[in-house]
Amino acid sequence: MSASSAVGSGGSGGAGSTSASTGGDGGSTGGGSGQAPTFETLQFVIQNACFGAGCHNDDMNPLNLMVDGELHMRVSSHVTKNCGDLVDTENPEESALIKILKGPCGGTPRMPLECVNDGDAKCIPPDYIEALTQWIADGAQE
Repeated sequence: MSASSAVGSGGSGGAGSTSASTGGDGGSTGGGSGQAPTFETLQFVIQNACFGAGCHNDDMNPLNLMVDGELHMRVSSHVTKNCGDLVDTENPEESALIKILKGPCGGTPRMPLECVNDGDAKCIPPDYIEALTQWIADGAQE
């Protein structure tokens, strides 16, 4: 339950049911995290932790994470101001996406914004970060 509330956007009921659908989208092919290392997992995390007032759907934010037909292209090609390539398939652990979810990177705070310490309700759970790292290592395919 803590994983679903952590990925959830603060609400209690809806996040749990959404998380259940993520666990069943084909099973994991790497890492044993229980989360599938897929683009769908990235979309799930974005939809449940990266949107809202002042977040990645705000015109003032340099990274638009709207879940649409262009998301993969934006994620694959974005270079952050403080952390480099958002997705680095040659060195997944050095991808800005992974570094920023685990802690601050340069002048960019840890994301999502209200995540300060591991285990905080707003932090992305480690099994999702592991799945995203594996997705990048596998070539970050759509």
